[in-house]
Amino acid sequence: MHIAVVGTGLIGTSLGLAWRARGHLVVGCDVDERALEAARTRGAFDRTVDFDSARSADALVLAVPLDAACALLARLRDGSGNPAVVFDVASLQQPVIRAAAGLPGFVATHPMAGREGSGAAAADGAIFAGQPWIYEPVGGEPESVVVRLIVETGAIPVPLDGATHDRAVAVTSHLPQLLALALARCVGRRAAEGGVRAVAGPGLRGALRLANARWSMWGPLLAEQGHRDADLLEDLAAELKAMAAALRNGDPATIRRAFDEGPELLANIFRNTKDRDEGQDSP
Repeated sequence: MHIAVVGTGLIGTSLGLAWRARGHLVVGCDVDERALEAARTRGAFDRTVDFDSARSADALVLAVPLDAACALLARLRDGSGNPAVVFDVASLQQPVIRAAAGLPGFVATHPMAGREGSGAAAADGAIFAGQPWIYEPVGGEPESVVVRLIVETGAIPVPLDGATHDRAVAVTSHLPQLLALALARCVGRRAAEGGVRAVAGPGLRGALRLANARWSMWGPLLAEQGHRDADLLEDLAAELKAMAAALRNGDPATIRRAFDEGPELLANIFRNTKDRDEGQDSP
């Protein structure tokens, strides 16, 4: 296939590497010429093109932040000569579904993949392997093409309606992101205290990994469903306040109960992940 990828950051460049390895002709497009050249140098694209030329591909992939994806979808919807298949990789689905209303061949998708680092330098065609890739079921040839391209990256296609997806990622993605930022601010205020930097180890680094996220990506996501995210933060704050009260009042039973429940809760949250890792079918 002739695939055009708009956006040459971590995900866009990784997609180019994955699909070129499967023998597809992949072209790249980006308004950031330096990022585009870096991705081409990594070997992600056969050549680079402008957006109008990208529209001549068999499939057009929008690997850009949410607000940029919505703007490009509006541009495609108002034009002609579009590819038979168009899909995005944004972290929320309902906004792109609204932006693409009436655009033939569009499928909203979201690969649940990523890593530390950003841009072409951090890209890896293998980051999708074994990871779920959510898509909005629309039926027909466009969906079939998108599912085939997802499978070719090594990802696991998971059909899910946009509203359900967006509610779920608020819990699994937005809440951990905001928690990491709050934790970084709390620890950061104490970093100069004696010994803090000396004993900062892998546990803290893992907990703070998401604090490296970029506002350019997260700003539009939080603007879209900030009220939902605020409710989750308040729920989390209530849990933290209960723990703080137990510690202050010498109530180890409350804290112990959290430790006792932790392994079972963790196993339940990642049940499907365990099934995938063991090669079993997940419900």
